[in-house]
Amino acid sequence: MPAILIASITRNCNLACVGCYSKAVRPGASAELSDRRFLELFREAIDLGVGTLMIAGGEPLTRRSLLQGIAELPGLVVPVFTNGTLVDEAYLDLFSWGRLLPVFSVEGDTAFTAERRGRGVHEGVLASVAELKARGALFGFSVTLSSRNADAVLADAFLRGLEALGAAVLFLIEYVPVAPGSEGLVLTPAQKAELSRPGRFDGYSFMTVSLPGDEEAFGGCLAAGRGFMHLADDGALEACPFAPFSDTSAAELSLREALDSPLLKAIRERHAALTETKGGCALWNKKGWVASLGACSGGAPSSSLPEPESA
Repeated sequence: MPAILIASITRNCNLACVGCYSKAVRPGASAELSDRRFLELFREAIDLGVGTLMIAGGEPLTRRSLLQGIAELPGLVVPVFTNGTLVDEAYLDLFSWGRLLPVFSVEGDTAFTAERRGRGVHEGVLASVAELKARGALFGFSVTLSSRNADAVLADAFLRGLEALGAAVLFLIEYVPVAPGSEGLVLTPAQKAELSRPGRFDGYSFMTVSLPGDEEAFGGCLAAGRGFMHLADDGALEACPFAPFSDTSAAELSLREALDSPLLKAIRERHAALTETKGGCALWNKKGWVASLGACSGGAPSSSLPEPESA
């Protein structure tokens, strides 16, 4: 049972950000799960022992009624990753309950955010966080780190700025080159080393979470249920939001049944071989190997399946 369930509740988004991995890896038009079905799966996840639920998209604020239902789930504080452009008075009230923790996606400073997300997005986020701070509500930030913005984002001046705004948490997400030709945006070895340096974020008042994380430090990849799992908007249960490999769906199966996926089990059995590679996500960078595991859905014993090649 994974400690963390990440759920992308929609593919819809009101922005068209440059390099959006969600649109790149999920271009299809399959039906999204209903509010009722998502909430059934989230309640089951809590009953099974999932300790953390994270909500992503697309833009999750396009599903207001579902977020209202999630806010009523017992025993959880749920991070919601949002571009912030749809925050209105009703959402400010909902976030002020303290059950949903909005995590605003920016790209660093105003210029970086405008370049990727559009003019006015950064300023709108700052207005929302000022209101939330005045209400005493928790909120955080998320930054996709690329070779272009990493130096600025990891600088003390930027981090102290987030501290001054009142951030409770900062998610630093390594850019994964899902779009052909974007390999130049991958963190350089020096930037990766700086991100992973022990004690790098000591002394700041907010918690910092790096994703996908340092596979070397974790003894291999944490995807496919070893640490976390991804539930797609159509119910597909996937190894990871950065590497959306799946052979099962929770659209009709229970979450417990879907977690018994042969493909995900085969990935878990080989986590130690999925160590650091250029581009942040070891699993995505070995997608050819993962494709070869598709044989397991036909009944081949996982022990007979190929091991991943070295990076």
